[in-house]
Amino acid sequence: MNRHYLICITLSLILTGCGSSDSNEDDETMTPDVSIDNECDSRKTSSTVAGLAATLLSTAILTGCSDGDSGSGHTVSGTLFTAGQTVIDYDINDIYSGSLTNDDPFNGQPLPNVVTVQGFASNTPTNAVAAGDAEFERFANVADESDYFAVSLQGGQRVVLNVVDYYGNNNPDSAYAGDLDMYLYPNSGGDPIRSSQSETNREEFSVPTDGDYILEVFAYSGISKYVLQILPTSNSILPVTSNARTHRQSFKSGEAIVQWKDSADTAATSALSVRGHRVEATSTAKDRPVKLKLDRAASVQRLSASNGQDLSVFTAGRDTLTTIKALNQRDDVEYAEPNYIRYATATPNDSLYRSPFNYTDIRLPQAWDLTTGSSSVIVAVIDSGVFLNHDDLAGKLVSGYDFISDPSVSRDGDGIDSNPDDPGDKTQLSASSWHGTHVTGTVAAATNNQKGVAGAGWNTRVMPLRVLGLNGEGSTYDVLQAVRYAARLSNDSGTLPSSRADIINLSLGSSFRSSAEQDAFTAARNAGVIIVAAAGNSSTDELFYPASYDGVISVSATAPDDSLAYYSNFGSKIDVAAPGGDLRNDTNSDGQADGVLSTSVDDSAGTRQSAYTLQQGTSMATPHVAGVLALMKAVDPTLTPGEVDSLLSSGRITDDIGAAGRDNEFGHGLINALKAVQEANNLAGGGSVPQVPVLESDPDELQFGSGSSLTLTLNNVNDEADDPVITTDVSEDWLTISPSDVDSNGFGEYVVTVDRADLVDGMYEGLVRFTPDTGNSLDVTVTMRVGDIITMTDSAPQYVLLE
Repeated sequence: MNRHYLICITLSLILTGCGSSDSNEDDETMTPDVSIDNECDSRKTSSTVAGLAATLLSTAILTGCSDGDSGSGHTVSGTLFTAGQTVIDYDINDIYSGSLTNDDPFNGQPLPNVVTVQGFASNTPTNAVAAGDAEFERFANVADESDYFAVSLQGGQRVVLNVVDYYGNNNPDSAYAGDLDMYLYPNSGGDPIRSSQSETNREEFSVPTDGDYILEVFAYSGISKYVLQILPTSNSILPVTSNARTHRQSFKSGEAIVQWKDSADTAATSALSVRGHRVEATSTAKDRPVKLKLDRAASVQRLSASNGQDLSVFTAGRDTLTTIKALNQRDDVEYAEPNYIRYATATPNDSLYRSPFNYTDIRLPQAWDLTTGSSSVIVAVIDSGVFLNHDDLAGKLVSGYDFISDPSVSRDGDGIDSNPDDPGDKTQLSASSWHGTHVTGTVAAATNNQKGVAGAGWNTRVMPLRVLGLNGEGSTYDVLQAVRYAARLSNDSGTLPSSRADIINLSLGSSFRSSAEQDAFTAARNAGVIIVAAAGNSSTDELFYPASYDGVISVSATAPDDSLAYYSNFGSKIDVAAPGGDLRNDTNSDGQADGVLSTSVDDSAGTRQSAYTLQQGTSMATPHVAGVLALMKAVDPTLTPGEVDSLLSSGRITDDIGAAGRDNEFGHGLINALKAVQEANNLAGGGSVPQVPVLESDPDELQFGSGSSLTLTLNNVNDEADDPVITTDVSEDWLTISPSDVDSNGFGEYVVTVDRADLVDGMYEGLVRFTPDTGNSLDVTVTMRVGDIITMTDSAPQYVLLE
């Protein structure tokens, strides 16, 4: 007689070894030398037990160890080993796993700073398909849609979700299949500040800053087990203390940006239903992205947590992202994405007057000896609008537009309109930044008029386009509408400017990439517009948009001593640097901080009056570059974006103030206005631009985790330059690179390999360098982990099938 015994063991994970014994079919007993949970039922049938083993979190199978023809009983022995630093999801799909849950974001399951979590999530009830008996499966009749975890994290930590039973895994042992996603929230609630929503077996993101967070594993569809890993940062493996910060909202909840396919009929309809939500389009246009609004009042049920708090504080933003994911799965959608929020990138300070050190640093006075600009050159400042009646901007503005579509943040009581006047971005007096007015003054304040400040272009004119409202907040949809307007492309205003802008200045951004924005910038560049954007003020190499888009010039900020400003972002996308100021210091001892002085507003008496303030930031650096480019356009009106790119990469219009050649702090160097005007004059006289190859790696960094080999592809993205001959080198002994599929010049695919032998546990960082025989070298950062970090252990009940 063949009997099956299911043994429930409360430890984990590997059962090994066996003992020999005699057999007696009529009186068979088994006595493993581990404790048996009395609640476990060992009388289930073979099919039920086998199904259960497949669906529970983990299973070990002990094979028979008897000769079958002697003795009266069996002895089974073994050892269970528990994986270190492992935690079990409170509510796995096991009826015996306990009564705790983590379905409430206000009472998330606590986790350590570095951990591996084994868990389970389901969008629908399992119906006990795997076990064949609902008595074994905790979620046979209800779904386990969300698992919430409370955790303190460090900026730069990586969070990885491995979806065990993902769709398409073709594993015959998987009774279920599902699509799980991952979200990160501030611990006080709000929209997700990070998310990962692929349709594969892996989700991943990096933590933006130190703080206390709620981490959610969400079942978008189907049913799956998962392994969640929170990995250490490269510079620390210690638990962090609470250092919660106020997190800015990353996208507009209840909105999406959609580009319909050319063949789509849906664009002509005003509303549709997606994932149970009513979604309404604000436009029927098909030649550009449109904004969709999610009717939450009709589709989102207000749910209460166990303590009576409103769960929609967490779920509203997530519902927006899941709706967008569903839109991307439709055949009539080219792409759908969140309407990301962009912010101004400056820090205001007191109203002060001082000499313009920032202009002398980039040799503007010498450039003015050659040209003071042209009134036919227009710089579009896409920002918070401009105080149109500022004394120092009289006669310097062309007609603009207000593209803020959300009346709740516009502060002028309506949606888009033809008035780009800035009412201020705060409700309190003397609190607004007047950000766009400050940027505009640097580009083109009236000069040589015995008042105020000087603009980089004495005769340059500005097209004010308003996209930033209350608290300096704007959205990607509003930004892309302004970009299209500036380039005289179709947009939601239904109007076009009489002349397109020559240059666009964007002293704003955030860390989220938008395909719709990239498309808008590509279209503007194709129309001949030169685009300049701030690199960001987080002192990080994290990509910042729109500065990191293709075809956009990314500007970092320098301090008065030509060092990188302490707040400035840096990294592989930086193209050029310009003065951004440093309000902490007074390097020339004139009693005034080293900020950038420009036009502003004083509303302390209740009405707006012309004023001047010192500010700092990459927001202030960017209009220096835009102003210099405007001088170049005055000398050579045919100057193209491609020519500017080539002049930058050749170093002909910059001063190299960092490492030789291009570097990740200053790009191709500090902008030099005199050199720039001289080069433009050379082009206008029939000269040519030297074509320099521009190297690019895809991906632009390698994170190994626990793997040993990764591939990258090296390209020359300047189609006008001949491919140079490439040599490679690495910075560390544990790092090697070898060509896999490259051409005769060395462009193509490479394999990068790490060797952990003889290395102590920890995080390691190195560089792969590609050096061309002409042009600038390219460094690719490589990070690698050696060993596991283990400090705690936990386990679910484990099941062993004995036959």
